Amino acid sequence: MSEQNQNEEIDLMQLFVMVKEFFKKFLRLVVEVVLFFKKKIVLFLILGVLGAGFGFFMDQYQGKKDAFVQEIILEPKYDSVEYIYGFIEDLEDDFKDEVYIKKLGLEIELVDKVKSISLEPIIKPSEVLEELQDKEGFTETYDDKLLQEKKYRGFYSQHKLTISFMDKNEKNISITNTILDHLRSNEHFVKVVKLEVAQIKNNLEQNKKSLKFVNDYLTNLSENPSSQDQGSFVFASESETPTIASLFKRKQALMDEITEQEKELEFGKQIYEVVENTGIIAKRKALTGRLIFSFPLILIGLISLLYFFRYLSKSVVRFINE
Repeated sequence: MSEQNQNEEIDLMQLFVMVKEFFKKFLRLVVEVVLFFKKKIVLFLILGVLGAGFGFFMDQYQGKKDAFVQEIILEPKYDSVEYIYGFIEDLEDDFKDEVYIKKLGLEIELVDKVKSISLEPIIKPSEVLEELQDKEGFTETYDDKLLQEKKYRGFYSQHKLTISFMDKNEKNISITNTILDHLRSNEHFVKVVKLEVAQIKNNLEQNKKSLKFVNDYLTNLSENPSSQDQGSFVFASESETPTIASLFKRKQALMDEITEQEKELEFGKQIYEVVENTGIIAKRKALTGRLIFSFPLILIGLISLLYFFRYLSKSVVRFINE
């Protein structure tokens, strides 16, 4: 029994020795690393300055390379969302066809300077909820990525068209104008807009006549209270009795409809309304977290790795010789 205890004590002592050796080697390694960087501090400072300078230059170059962007906020009308998305999504491939470019009346040299074209919805969760019938089920599975799905983009009232150019050229604006004009000229939607506008004008005219009739009736009623029963069939069903309050309620409803129809006529003359157009602007990217900071670290890391392999090689040679 005592021999077993002695063996256990020996094992524990060996374990403590191993742990002690490990920490000694680890601390020795830390000290060597600190001394190494202290010894090479001038070299690393030079590498840091050179790397930061080169990184700053690259940041400036990249910023100038893709700085020119035009953003346009569109508000599609008459269920034209999918048509507009389909046209924009196919446009980058269509711009590779010289015949198509000439058909649009654009210069091939200008189109070659277009870096990218994209269209994305301006996401407003409230607009999705207004359209959905199963609001409760939607809120239970709500996710930001869910709102970006294709099936929901028709629910959003506004969408952002972004065109990125490789360089600054005053003629670039003609590309944007051509795209917008082409969207407006679609024969199907031209007919749809024409029909919708005609219907709105007709409804507006009818509502204005009804409003005039109500106003005349109320005026006549105020001047001749005894004539209240006259014309009551116009505003009430058989089970209802017209009142002053019901007439004013009808008048307010007509005024609201007229206001909405006038708004539709003003902003519904085309398949989309341009809410905002930034024109071509220069966007400078922030330098934080880019090459001005990462490049010096990469240089210092590479040089440190070279010294490490050199140290490792000497250690292996020393071990073999011993």
